[in-house]
Amino acid sequence: MGPGARPVTRRALIVAVVLAALAATAVAVSAASATPASPRPTATCGDYATQAAAQRAHDTRDADGDGVYCESLPCPCANGNSGGAAPRPVASHGTATSCTRPRGVVPIGFSATTYPDIRAHWLRALRRGWPRILVLDRSGADARRDRLLAGIPTRPGMDRDEYPPAVGRGRGAHLVRGSNPRGWRADVAYVPSAENRSHGSTMGIKLRRLCDGTRFRYVFY
Repeated sequence: MGPGARPVTRRALIVAVVLAALAATAVAVSAASATPASPRPTATCGDYATQAAAQRAHDTRDADGDGVYCESLPCPCANGNSGGAAPRPVASHGTATSCTRPRGVVPIGFSATTYPDIRAHWLRALRRGWPRILVLDRSGADARRDRLLAGIPTRPGMDRDEYPPAVGRGRGAHLVRGSNPRGWRADVAYVPSAENRSHGSTMGIKLRRLCDGTRFRYVFY
């Protein structure tokens, strides 16, 4: 200790040690916060048991960019509906929420490997003269379906698939009254129940954002 220097007391030494420790902790915290967290790995459809679970997580790849994840997974699906006629969104005051009605024809994409029987029926119906371009019409869809299927017997493990679907038989080119189909008419084929219900639920999700009167068509990829 040099001449004139004040002796270091035990209290001052303790304070100095505490201050140094606090400064080191602050530096460590600052460095940790500056290090970016490692991103969560992207999940795959195989990580989920159902389409609804994948839709809630929305961390997989959306193949056709329509907001529906893992369409190949079995239902339950995100909207809980297996009939394709997804209800129009309703606001709290009881009126329909906003929807879009594009001027052109909206392609509605489905997986050909997931829905092979639906695709085969669609192609067969087109060859028989049923229209490729459909018009969205949710009102009365259940009644049209019931009338169409009334005389067609059920089969175990199979569903009666209709093309055009009940929600796609609106008024428009080739779909007006007196033309083919006449509102409730359609081509019917037996397809596996699980495939048909998954397809109907997926279609309901894809059509949800669209207003009645929108023209759309099936696309298989």
